[in-house]
Amino acid sequence: MRPRELTGDRTPEAVQTLLMSDYGVSRETIERFLAYQAILTKWAPRINLVGASTLASFWDRHILDSAQILPLAHPEAKSWVDFGSGAGFPGLVIAALIRSRDGAQVTLIEASTKRCGFLREAARAMQVHVNIVNDKLENVVPHPVDIITARAFTALDRLLAYADPWQGPRTQALFPKGEEVLAELEQASTNWLFKSTIHPSVSDARGCIVEVTECQVRTGSTQL
Repeated sequence: MRPRELTGDRTPEAVQTLLMSDYGVSRETIERFLAYQAILTKWAPRINLVGASTLASFWDRHILDSAQILPLAHPEAKSWVDFGSGAGFPGLVIAALIRSRDGAQVTLIEASTKRCGFLREAARAMQVHVNIVNDKLENVVPHPVDIITARAFTALDRLLAYADPWQGPRTQALFPKGEEVLAELEQASTNWLFKSTIHPSVSDARGCIVEVTECQVRTGSTQL
C-alpha cells in the first residue's frame, strides 16, 4: 500500500507518527533521525548543506521526503548508490531505514571534503554504516547496484548518463524531481530509451519521484 500523503499537520510529531504507522519506522530509528537533526543543525551554519529555511521543516522536507523512496524500491534491493549526497538526503536516511537488512550496503558519493566530513559525523551519531566516497562522480569506478538515487543533483538527462555504468539487470533509478519533471523527461528521451513512472510525492504536492528502469543510450547519442 502506498503511504499516505502528508496533509495538514506538519509538526515533527505528526511526521514521526506517519513514519511509524505507514513506513514501519521504529522508535529506535526515530531516535537516530533526532541525532541526525542535531548534527545537521550544528553543522549547517558552517558549511553549505541545506537551505537555512528548511531546517525548521527537517522532518517533512528532508526525512519524509527521503523515506518515501524506500517503498518504491524492490523489496529485495540491498545495494544502493546515492549521487551527490551533500547533507545525506536521501542516502543517509535510506541507510538508517535498511540498517537491519542483511547484506545491505549504501554508498554515498560526494565531491566536497567538508560535506563528507559532515556525513561521517552524522553516520557516527546515527550508528549507521555507509560507504562514503569523497570524489567527483565521474572519477569513481562504477559497479552494478540495485538502486540509484540522487536529489537536487542535476537534470535527468545528465543523471542517466551518470547512472548508465552503474546499471545491472534489475537496477532501478529513483530520482526526486520537481515541477519541471515533464520537460526533463522529454529532454532525456532524446538521448535515452527507458521506462519511467512518475510517483507523486507524499511530502510536497509540487514534487514527485521519477522511477527509471531498462535505460539504454539511443543510437547516435553523444551523451556517453
